[in-house]
Amino acid sequence: MKSLFVFAFFLSACLSLLQAQICDPSFAPTGLTSTYTPGSGALLAWNVVPGSFDVMLRVDLPAGGFVEKRIRGFEVEQFLIPDVVLNAGVHTWRVQAACSSVFPYVPTPISLPNSFTVITGSPCPATVNDVDGNVYNVIDIIGQCWMKENLKVEHYNNGDAIPTGLSDAAWADTYVDSTGAFAVYNNLAFHKAIYGLLYNHYAVKDPRGLCPAGWSAGTDSEWTDLRAYLGGVDEAGARTKAIGTLSDGTGYWQDPNTGATNSSGFTALPGGIRSNLGNYAYKGYRAHFWSTNETGRYREVYHDAEDMRVERTIRVSGMSVRCVKD
Repeated sequence: MKSLFVFAFFLSACLSLLQAQICDPSFAPTGLTSTYTPGSGALLAWNVVPGSFDVMLRVDLPAGGFVEKRIRGFEVEQFLIPDVVLNAGVHTWRVQAACSSVFPYVPTPISLPNSFTVITGSPCPATVNDVDGNVYNVIDIIGQCWMKENLKVEHYNNGDAIPTGLSDAAWADTYVDSTGAFAVYNNLAFHKAIYGLLYNHYAVKDPRGLCPAGWSAGTDSEWTDLRAYLGGVDEAGARTKAIGTLSDGTGYWQDPNTGATNSSGFTALPGGIRSNLGNYAYKGYRAHFWSTNETGRYREVYHDAEDMRVERTIRVSGMSVRCVKD
């Protein structure tokens, strides 16, 4: 009995010693392997860096862009990416360990790459047309087919014209009989080509259809899934914002366009709003996207932040629309 006790004590001490060994930040994780199983996902595995704490996983996506995931836990050595969030094509991935659990984390070098191929097909078309003949590029994000550009249609799907050119007072009064309407920012036609049009929520919900047939402005659940996949509330804005700034001539966001990577390919543009009183604001500073939620919920992305927020406003306000395939 004594010998078993001594052995157990010795084994426990050895395990504690292994976990307490010093992490060498000059060694990158090695031995990367990946196995893709249809219906399950991609199981990624690697040899841990002894003594490390967390791992940063980066996956380069087939259609361009990338996703990063911080995996917390002592010497984490594998991670399963569910099949539902994977698109068809070759995914290349790398890992990097952290030798400290507190900033600046003392990162190791990035590992050599490994790759896996997803053999399921994407459900998304390359483009979609609206009833006016405008053509929009489409991006596949977690199996959701999103337009990469803001909607600019001026007619409902049955051909009826959507009211526009309203004065400030007439715009504010659309709430009286729930009239759908759209506006061009500051009534300057060239803004349509860049930022699309600003629609009140009555137009979004009109039964005649604002988005192309079989598409919508996105349910609250679809927007929530999109944000969660792109890092949650604190990171999704950075991963959806188009890169570049107005001041250096490389984009349409005002400085500093904080953290913008557009790693998702969503290419959010700061189209601003037309308020419930009819005035225009925030072009270059904010992107606002309606959802189909009845209470007037929308998503908001800022030029000086990385997050994506959920807000509510009265339905007469004019905002951008991004359509997603039903």
